[in-house]
Amino acid sequence: MTVVLASAAYWAPARYTLVGDDAKPVNVDFRVRFKRLKRSERQDLETQLAQKEIDDKAFLDRVLVDWELKDVRGQVVPYTEAMRAELVEDWDGFEVAMVHAFFDAGRKSREASEIEKNSAAPSATTA
Repeated sequence: MTVVLASAAYWAPARYTLVGDDAKPVNVDFRVRFKRLKRSERQDLETQLAQKEIDDKAFLDRVLVDWELKDVRGQVVPYTEAMRAELVEDWDGFEVAMVHAFFDAGRKSREASEIEKNSAAPSATTA
């Protein structure tokens, strides 16, 4: 029996940094939506990526669902495969930023879970 505790996908914050005028960084903050994976699926993908069996594109093909991204004029940039390919070509490192967002979200979730587990209320009984 499958128990549904959460949606099939989740949003995570992402940041891509462009080189701006006078070498000042310009941050592009956006959100990405990832498929929620089983632990074994996530571990398999992490291993494949670490062992260079897949690249960032193949990784994102398997987990990326959508994004919330606006251009410099504030216009919504719709998520499509063609738009993703165009931005990856135009913005060197954009794909890496999305992969980092995936791992950062997972790490933060696991850290929060550990903090909650370790800060449970002490037992009412004494020794």
